[in-house]
Amino acid sequence: HLSGEFAYTRGESFSARATAKIYQFSGLQQEEEPWGLIPAEITATLRWELLRDLYLKSDLFIWEGPQFRKNDGTPGKLGGAFDLNAGLEFKATRSLDLWLQMNNIFNNKYQRWSQYPVYGFNVLGGIIYSFGQK
Repeated sequence: HLSGEFAYTRGESFSARATAKIYQFSGLQQEEEPWGLIPAEITATLRWELLRDLYLKSDLFIWEGPQFRKNDGTPGKLGGAFDLNAGLEFKATRSLDLWLQMNNIFNNKYQRWSQYPVYGFNVLGGIIYSFGQK
């Protein structure tokens, strides 16, 4: 397993992080392949205060598709993934936050595990109310 990470933070107003991981499997005795395990992946996250109390958040996921075993027992390989998510978070009051999240912005079709496709483009929103503020 080889991995590397880069992170930059500027107080509460900006943070960015990128991670790369590569996995090499050897010495498998019971199986031909490491079924379902991702061989290489890159992830990145961003949190940026655009205006006072308004934050932009984003996640990027890129990975090589894992090996899987088909129903007939033969090996297969899933396609890779490229997935971008972005959202906004607004702190309206000390106790009330509003948020909006857009997932799979490019509406890519991929599977993390065989026969389990991810959702296409979707939008979520919500309200967070905190009762016990300082």
